[in-house]
Amino acid sequence: MGYLYIETACENGRTVVKDSYFTAPFKITKPFVSHNVLELIIMQASAGILEGDSHELEFKIRTGSHVIITGQSYTKLFRMGKGQARQKLKITVEKDASLCYLPCPVIPFRDSDFTNTGEVRLEKGARFAMTDILACGRKGMGEVFEFRKYHSRTVVFEEEVPVFADNTRLVPKENEPGRIGFFEGNTHQGMAYIYGRTVDIPEERGSLTAAYSCAKRGTVVRVLGDSSDETERFLKKIVMEGNEYGI
Repeated sequence: MGYLYIETACENGRTVVKDSYFTAPFKITKPFVSHNVLELIIMQASAGILEGDSHELEFKIRTGSHVIITGQSYTKLFRMGKGQARQKLKITVEKDASLCYLPCPVIPFRDSDFTNTGEVRLEKGARFAMTDILACGRKGMGEVFEFRKYHSRTVVFEEEVPVFADNTRLVPKENEPGRIGFFEGNTHQGMAYIYGRTVDIPEERGSLTAAYSCAKRGTVVRVLGDSSDETERFLKKIVMEGNEYGI
């Protein structure tokens, strides 16, 4: 099982990594700090997620600290036998702190089976944004919706009250992900959730189809397209642009 823990704090007006711990395959880069915003890149020694993997990630963003967490490269879900892989994510953001969590797009290979569960707890006065991008598979290899299962469920709480939930469960043999109501003929889908600030949706969307809605707290942007890079750039622009706390 791989485990990653990151805790940040504000010391002398500067965001710092207060504590961190990780086991294989995880490690983090040396922090980059600009204008009291700390940026970390999560790295993995393995090429992707394998059958039997069970990963846990936990981030605690303490009061006054401002953080961007990104990934090193696309998350590849390799071909699996009869087993599966799992990941759990737990995030806490305290009052007057902010986190932008921008993992790289996920590419599920043929016969992969992956379940991700996320829990985000926000104090009132916190600011938070995250993105989630999923590809149909390795389209260039002819693998379009040939994974066994992909299930990702994230719930966001303000204090103890649930204010947003995103539940994506795709089993190609059961629900034909390419049809209307899912990917609708596209090969990629993306989601951004922004809490604690206003959101500007760019008028220029290229070949993407995009829409936004209001959660109980926060704003949700959903995108359909045919390119991981284009989807990632579009959502990152929404998350990062006009961000009042310097991210």
